[in-house]
Amino acid sequence: MGCCDGFARCVLVTFNILFVLTGIFVLGVGIFLKVNPNLLNIQHVIELNSGDKYISTAAYILIGFGVFVLLVGLFGFIGGCKQIKFFLALYMGCVVLVFLGEFSAGIIAAVYKGKVDDTLQNILKESLLEYDSKNQTSEIINKGWDGIQGWLQCCGVHNFTDYAVMKIPLADNKLVPDSCCGSNKQECQNEAKTKPKKYKNLYYEGCYGEMENQIKSHITLLIGSGVGVAMFQLLGIFLACAAWKRSDDDYTKA
Repeated sequence: MGCCDGFARCVLVTFNILFVLTGIFVLGVGIFLKVNPNLLNIQHVIELNSGDKYISTAAYILIGFGVFVLLVGLFGFIGGCKQIKFFLALYMGCVVLVFLGEFSAGIIAAVYKGKVDDTLQNILKESLLEYDSKNQTSEIINKGWDGIQGWLQCCGVHNFTDYAVMKIPLADNKLVPDSCCGSNKQECQNEAKTKPKKYKNLYYEGCYGEMENQIKSHITLLIGSGVGVAMFQLLGIFLACAAWKRSDDDYTKA
């Protein structure tokens, strides 16, 4: 029995180490979504007008529970090594909270992923209408669109003509922002005016398609991180329950 108890205790401690590592992973995913400048630009463009903050909300949930997991790991380590019922109970309760939180983050991300196809195009159009290189009050939108267009090498929602069709005000009577251009800005403006068969300096394709791909790929990361890690943590709940029962049995025998 001593050998079996020692093995079970070792399993719980080993799991707890893996549990802490998953917390670090979840924390890293959440931080990445909030500090990556390209993803921040996407969030600014989408969230400012639509009010849809699903990505930001899910990222904050992952960050919060990632930090929480690191603290919970201490309870699991003490409870697993010393078989102290108080810490085992605290550990079980905390793991249940972490499970629910990370699972909910995955669900939030999954709900938003289903809305991308239906809403993204209209959101981008409304956001682009707010673009105004002459107006400093539109700085967040301007910075968001400029960052996205330079990163994805695209221009407008459907193509570069959106700026003219939607009558977006641009400085110096430009046809497209400089973020739609390669290294030769002047030649880029000429291409926007003449519309040649082959574009060398102008990012003529729209941003909608590539932004949709980027958003869906990162939402998939959110879903996998939240739901996948939550499923793994169910094992911790069962192990903690088993350790609790063993501690009860030991107390009864004593």
